[in-house]
Order: sequence, then structure tokens, then C-alpha cells
Amino acid sequence: MFYVRSAAIALAVATAVGLVSASSRAEPVSVAVSFADLDLTTLAGERALRERVSGAVLTACGTRPSAEVVMEMVRRACIRNTAVTAEAHVDAVISGSRSLARAEPRLPGTAH
Repeated sequence: MFYVRSAAIALAVATAVGLVSASSRAEPVSVAVSFADLDLTTLAGERALRERVSGAVLTACGTRPSAEVVMEMVRRACIRNTAVTAEAHVDAVISGSRSLARAEPRLPGTAH
């Protein structure tokens, strides 16, 4: 398996300022997503990481819809914005893992 320097992606989420009153404004939330057990050079490893990150986005932003319209708008914006940011991090981690795998020196006498 190949690992990038850190075997976790941290997602930071902050609610949209201005849409929520000061009394209900949430502090940023971080959710760590481990991928130390995944081989990101394979499609299965990539798929598993993307599923974990999708779950973490929902955990950070909230899985249950709000009956309050403004709060539901905030939750959906959180999911959209966090997913876009997380996707960029995931792409970078996968790309880095695959670059490391290609650059790894082969031992003499092993199949290439």
C-alpha cells in the first residue's frame, strides 16, 4: 500500500455567516477521514476513500434535514461547499499516492 504523508483528511466546516443569527452560529467542525488501510493506487481504494469522505461531509454538515427553511439552506450550502473542498483534497491525495507508486524503485529480479 502507498501512503501520503498524512493518512487522514480533515474536513473543516463553518456555517455561512449572515444566514444564521449570532446565537445559533456554529463553531467550525473538523472530521478526520482515515485512509491508512486503503491502497489508493486502485479503483477500489479510491472509491472507498470517496465514500468515507462523503459520509464525513454529511456528519459535519448534518444528516437530517431541518424543518426551518433557513437552517436547511445553510445545511445544503455546507454540504455543497464542503464536498467541493473535500473533493479537491481527495484528488490531491490520490494523485500523490499514484505518483509515489510510479516513482517507487523496483528491486532487481522482480516483475515490472
